[in-house]
Amino acid sequence: MKFATVFVLLISLVAGLVYAWAQDTTHSINLPETRVDMKPGEGLQKVETFCNICHSLDYIVMQPKFTKPQWTATVNKMVKVFGAPINEEDSKQIANYLVAQYGAGN
Repeated sequence: MKFATVFVLLISLVAGLVYAWAQDTTHSINLPETRVDMKPGEGLQKVETFCNICHSLDYIVMQPKFTKPQWTATVNKMVKVFGAPINEEDSKQIANYLVAQYGAGN
């Protein structure tokens, strides 16, 4: 009984692989282009370059109006916890932009 079950599973697997290989067709889709209009300001280019590597810029504009320590902590978390490839100077510029354009004072 055990042999029969393994044999049927093996035959099913082989049949599936042969079928998939025989299809040899590539399918593709075109996704719509999305653009998030960020507020202009010093540091915008760094935000668009670095933040967009890992997530949509929608994530920024949907956030509550954070204070400077909160934005700084958020940027630091992206670098230290999630591994965002941002050096210390760029991190400061990004945090300053976020505070100026999306901070609690605006």
